Amino acid sequence: MSKVIDRVILHVDLNSFFATAEQQANPYLRDKPIGIIKASGRTCVIAASVEAKKYGVKTGTDVFEARRLCPQIILVPADFDKYADITYRFINICKNYSPVCEVFSLDECFIDVSQTEKFFGGILTIAFEIKDRLRIEIGEWMRCSIGISYNRLLAKLASSQIKPDGLFLITEENVLDLLDKADLMDVCGIGFALNRRLRMLGIDSFVNLRAANLEFLHKHFGPYWSVHLYNTARGIDNSQVLPITEIPDAKSVGRTYTTHRNLYKKTEILKLIRNLCEETTFKARQMRLSGRYIGLVLRSGQSEVEQQLENKPGLKKFYKPGLETNSKELSFYGHRTLKNYIDDGKRLFDICREIFSDWSFGEAQSYMRFCGVTLGMLTRSKYLTTPLFPADRYRQDLIKTVDTINNRFGDYTVYPAQLLRMKIIRPEVNGYFGDKSYRLKPPTFQGDSLKGVIYGQHTLNKLNNNK
Repeated sequence: MSKVIDRVILHVDLNSFFATAEQQANPYLRDKPIGIIKASGRTCVIAASVEAKKYGVKTGTDVFEARRLCPQIILVPADFDKYADITYRFINICKNYSPVCEVFSLDECFIDVSQTEKFFGGILTIAFEIKDRLRIEIGEWMRCSIGISYNRLLAKLASSQIKPDGLFLITEENVLDLLDKADLMDVCGIGFALNRRLRMLGIDSFVNLRAANLEFLHKHFGPYWSVHLYNTARGIDNSQVLPITEIPDAKSVGRTYTTHRNLYKKTEILKLIRNLCEETTFKARQMRLSGRYIGLVLRSGQSEVEQQLENKPGLKKFYKPGLETNSKELSFYGHRTLKNYIDDGKRLFDICREIFSDWSFGEAQSYMRFCGVTLGMLTRSKYLTTPLFPADRYRQDLIKTVDTINNRFGDYTVYPAQLLRMKIIRPEVNGYFGDKSYRLKPPTFQGDSLKGVIYGQHTLNKLNNNK
């Protein structure tokens, strides 16, 4: 770099990750525009290939719009096990160059090589070696963009400058020029809502943002965001790269799901809620956490008759703006805070069912398309008192046994009878590892049971086959 600095940070970003992973797995898809959807019948593209992006298809594009923009687009159902398996190998490559390696999302890593670059021949040597190893160890179609700078903020901005397969360096000499050419939302930490507030104040560029003094920003954004914005406009970021071993416990766990079709029957909705409760608590148990805050959200629509909801504590009802009166979309949100901590899917479901029963959800008038379950106010289970009553101890032992079986033979090998005769919703890996405190810890064995966390069914099969 142009001058001696304290830190050297790389941001490695796998290009069009989900789509590229499918093209790597299936050579027929290479050089063709493809869009990844969560499953057949889903209406939203969750990732687009480099070729599809040239037609204007991007994450969040409606399937019908994607076909209009690019009639030849190939829609491929997502395979999250495959992506998680690639992520695991990608992380292992990055960790070879420094123990200070932070997994930012499924396809992004920060690597602090300040103390280790000298052992590998310098920054550029490391960057090109990572690119080569991706192609050799994961697949010839895999590409990444790498940004290099003296802090996390600028390293991430640098990686976005040249895509795909780019390499870019931001130094103290060119940082302000690059920021001035960038859009406010190009920088991590400034999202849609914050960008809108800035524009309402006449701030639409980093040039304008630097011109705003700290007192003005404090007045409009408060003590935290004023300092954050002031520093961001100048390329200042003192945050540390957080190694996997130092990831703090999650504050909450949960699962959301958008259905393929409208659900009208309460029995169907309750089965879906039970499914999400089982996954949420399984995740909590894998992290060895228990919680006492329970949240349930449903997003529904109504054709003509508006539902009447009782005014009960912990219950909110609100309309999604911009929809016509005769076809309203409603969000129902309710929560409970318990005195005791739980990590049992049945107990979580019982409380969610109580919340659901508070809502006047008429089958004739309403349907549901989205559901989410949350378990919050988490604490480590080892700090909790052992159950006093035999029935509770039996239940705890039963859950441990079921977890052992499902860890070894696959998700939902054993599951509640309530989920019979329904298509079980299985765990999926999302882009941002909100649960990375346990997902990214290597698996270990204890006896015949698999302890810790695996990265997908592919990895699980390999581990069990090697036992």
